[in-house]
Amino acid sequence: MHTLYIHIDEDLGDQEMRSLQGDLQQLHDVSDVEVSDKTPHDILVEFDEAHISPMAILKELSRHGLRADIMCG
Repeated sequence: MHTLYIHIDEDLGDQEMRSLQGDLQQLHDVSDVEVSDKTPHDILVEFDEAHISPMAILKELSRHGLRADIMCG
C-alpha cells in the first residue's frame, strides 16, 4: 500500500468533505481515505500502487470540480 497526501484548493464544508471521502473510498484499489476537521484542505489516501496511479486519484478529484495537488506520496 502507498499513501498520498493531497491538498485541495477549494473550501469544503464537513459534509462535502465526508461525501468526497466516501466517493474516493469507492474507487477500486483505494483502501482508506482520511480527512480531518483540523486540516480541512488535506486528505490522506491509501491505495494499491500496483493497480491505481496517483494521477487517477487526482482525476477523480477533478471530476468533482476540485483542484488538488499531491503534497507527498
